[in-house]
Amino acid sequence: MIGADSLLRAREPSALAGARRLTVFYDERPIPASDADTVTSALLGVGVVATGRSLKYRRPRGPYCLQGDCGTCLVRIDGVPNHRACTTPVRDGMRVERQNRVLAGGPDPTALVDRLFASNIDHHHFMVRPKLVNRMMQDVARNLAGLGTLPDLPAAAVRPMEHRPQVLVVGAGRSGLAATARLRAAGLEVECLDRFDARWSTPTAQAVRWETPVFGIYPAEGVIAAIGGTADDRTLHTFRPSHVLIATGARDVMVPVPNNDLPGVFAARGLLGLLTRTDTALNCPTIVVGAPAVAQPLAARLGASFVAVDDVQAILGGSRVEAIATSSGKREAGCVALAARPAPVSELARQAGAEVVWMDAGFAVARDELGRCGQGPWTLWACGEACGVTADVAADDGLRVADNILAAVRSRPDRGPR
Repeated sequence: MIGADSLLRAREPSALAGARRLTVFYDERPIPASDADTVTSALLGVGVVATGRSLKYRRPRGPYCLQGDCGTCLVRIDGVPNHRACTTPVRDGMRVERQNRVLAGGPDPTALVDRLFASNIDHHHFMVRPKLVNRMMQDVARNLAGLGTLPDLPAAAVRPMEHRPQVLVVGAGRSGLAATARLRAAGLEVECLDRFDARWSTPTAQAVRWETPVFGIYPAEGVIAAIGGTADDRTLHTFRPSHVLIATGARDVMVPVPNNDLPGVFAARGLLGLLTRTDTALNCPTIVVGAPAVAQPLAARLGASFVAVDDVQAILGGSRVEAIATSSGKREAGCVALAARPAPVSELARQAGAEVVWMDAGFAVARDELGRCGQGPWTLWACGEACGVTADVAADDGLRVADNILAAVRSRPDRGPR
């Protein structure tokens, strides 16, 4: 509901003085935004935390990871479903709608599913007889399980574009940007791709193909595929490099406490990143929950309270976070930030043929002492948090691997993209 307490505010009264003021329409209601906002930060600024419902139990859903990983913030934008609100920059006049609702406005009757089946629901064995009733129930279940409805208009044609750089860097975090800068300074032709928008880049992140995420690495065809552009002007980029550097970083995982799926529960690292990108600060009581070694530093940087995960009995609230219950009593909260050791993002590396190794937080890309992790139509390398390296030394690791790529290129200067 618009008009509830805002979760975010401008960091300083003058912080947005130079920002362009915009209007975004959320379910046909105008909300203010700045050109530094994502859809999520604009919505949080007016107190909107729930933008959809879960597929099975129809529970309220809102953004969690704030980095484009989890997909709980999916919304319909300008008639096109399944946009990640947390990574989509706002535009003046943009129209945003909630997803997975039966009615466009007002109460959603499907919310009753969670109340009627609070303990368990197995629609495969529900209403098995008579057959006619079972068929009707299955039709209802399948319709409820979709992600949004079809776009208002047919998809625009996608333009193909091929590139043959010497090095392709996948990911523009600490390690990816450091490696890209080092390789470009040495005179190599380097492409760097990332899913965030250029407006949130740092001054050192020049010539990165922002908002162009890689969706597939195909060694048999010797192609890396990425999509870029806007909904009405899409470009399918294909890359045929000599070297590929995987710098996909790490994703935030869920801390196992009751009701951790309530809207208003965020990943602490993602929340900090959102505040940094949009130059905003928290505007509500916030509690960071997790193991002390990980959660306490994040709580300090967020200006939030810290509670050890073992002290939490449950997160409390109806359609959004209201408080947490701890072993020492109830504590009010406008949002809860969960802090666990992040898990390496290794899926694209695995698709490219790399091996992975289990570490405490998840599967990390396995590599040799130089940073190589595979050979095929290109030499495959990996650096940073995707390899289990901690964030504080990820940039140094990117520089080290970049130097090894440079040495490999100089040792075989005749080898070009295939």
